[in-house]
Amino acid sequence: MLRFFRQIRQKLIKQENVRKYLWYALGEILLVMIGILLALQVNNWNENRKEKNYEHRMLTELSVALVNDIGNFRLLEDMMSNLEESIFYLTAASNMDDRRSLEIDSVRQHLDSVWGFGVYIAYNEGPYEALKSSGLDKISNDSLRNEIAKLYSFSLPSADAWINEIIRGSIDAKFRYFDLLFDIQVERSGQALEKTLIVENFDFLDSPIFADILSESFNATRYSKVPLAQNRRQMEQLLGMINEELTNHSD
Repeated sequence: MLRFFRQIRQKLIKQENVRKYLWYALGEILLVMIGILLALQVNNWNENRKEKNYEHRMLTELSVALVNDIGNFRLLEDMMSNLEESIFYLTAASNMDDRRSLEIDSVRQHLDSVWGFGVYIAYNEGPYEALKSSGLDKISNDSLRNEIAKLYSFSLPSADAWINEIIRGSIDAKFRYFDLLFDIQVERSGQALEKTLIVENFDFLDSPIFADILSESFNATRYSKVPLAQNRRQMEQLLGMINEELTNHSD
């Protein structure tokens, strides 16, 4: 093609047709410019498509992570509700003057619930960290980008610090009180050790140490449920926004 154009130019020069040569040269320049512009447009289109595909993939990974984390938070909230029931049951039992209606098996069941419960918040921040490393500006929706950053940079880390560090003190105190008040039987089961509380009567219900156990357990539950529920609702809201954005990408 270039050889063909060169032959035309040489022919026009030999014919000393300067006017036609200039028009031809101008047309050739325009064709080159149009070709460059088309190439740039195709390149930009390819880059935009790559960015959209990346955004779609990252939003999909965030959506999957949020679904799992929301389920885990709900499970933890349900466990806390069950723990509260056990705390209320044992508190009522402690306040009973006549305990002949109490059943030792029921008391043991609620004791095991309080004894074995610990609060630990965990969530999958892998997709967010991957997105952050490549640039949050990959998310084209400003509102969605802000909500993602708000959840993973502030809300969840704040709840993590509160529950895993501050509330941990109440839980550790509870375990210490159990060790002081109860005899604990340890047996090997396969490769694991199983611990069992020895409960033969209801004398422990009158102990101040048991009152401390109930108090520490209630504090751990009460002050954990609120941030858990708040973060779970925030995750649900963000999940809805992400799914809506993914739907818009598909249109």
